[in-house]
Amino acid sequence: MRTLHTVAIAMLLFACAGPPDPERYRLTGSGTHWDTAGTDAVLEDLLPRYPAFFASVLDPNRTADPNLRALRDDLEREPPTRANYDALNAIAIGYFELNYRAQSQRGGSRYMGNSFRAAKLLAVPWRAYSEVESAALRNAIVDFFEDAAFGGKLEAIGTAGRLERVVASLAPKEPDAERRARIEQLVRRIRESAGPR
Repeated sequence: MRTLHTVAIAMLLFACAGPPDPERYRLTGSGTHWDTAGTDAVLEDLLPRYPAFFASVLDPNRTADPNLRALRDDLEREPPTRANYDALNAIAIGYFELNYRAQSQRGGSRYMGNSFRAAKLLAVPWRAYSEVESAALRNAIVDFFEDAAFGGKLEAIGTAGRLERVVASLAPKEPDAERRARIEQLVRRIRESAGPR
């Protein structure tokens, strides 16, 4: 009996140490980069699902806007499935890549183009917040905006102040008092980090 108990505990520990839950925002705590978060190979996992999108945003020589229809459709899907979270995480990777590229090319000819492309990506989860009712998915979208402001991604701190209005506009759409308070707190943190204007 003791052996059976030991085996059951070992199986439970193995299950807990398995792959991370994909139904969440996966880049929190990933540090300065956005391809992996610890042992979670986020980009590698999502590449087969959105090959055309990633081909567009990861190629530094491409300047055309990526087609966002598939990501928008997946992110706004009801009821939510893994596809919603895959779309959110793909958008986040694309945003961080384009934002980094824009900020590193400040003054260069591609700065404005990449800045606009990154802003268009931000608009997808912003719109989805109004379209979905799932508390978990709304939390994941706020997680993304918080990571975009304070997650330590390369070059992101320089653009955190631009998120203030985007995040603030989520509060009137939020009927849940606790989530609305979280959004308002995030807006205050962004405002304070930006300093005097």
